[in-house]
Amino acid sequence: EFVYQGVPYKMPVYEEILRKSGAKEFEVAYIGDDLPDIPLMKRVGLAVAVANAALEVKRAAHYVTSRSGGGGAIREVVELLLKAQGRWEEMIDKARA
Repeated sequence: EFVYQGVPYKMPVYEEILRKSGAKEFEVAYIGDDLPDIPLMKRVGLAVAVANAALEVKRAAHYVTSRSGGGGAIREVVELLLKAQGRWEEMIDKARA
């Protein structure tokens, strides 16, 4: 529901999103690729690094995508989450309609 890009100081934006959404940290998925992402990745329920992320970011991640940032990594994570929630087929049906 929230997308922010090019934010150098991520933690204040993260705190704002938590307040506005009422989400708990364990409910948040975050995708990162560089060193400033690590502190936030340590707080969320699902920390994801893209395939071309810095090694340190990959080490902080729960999951590393097979695709690079800008090359399908976000789609890969969305598919992973929808399948885990049992909603993938529903989305396929909507796409075909």
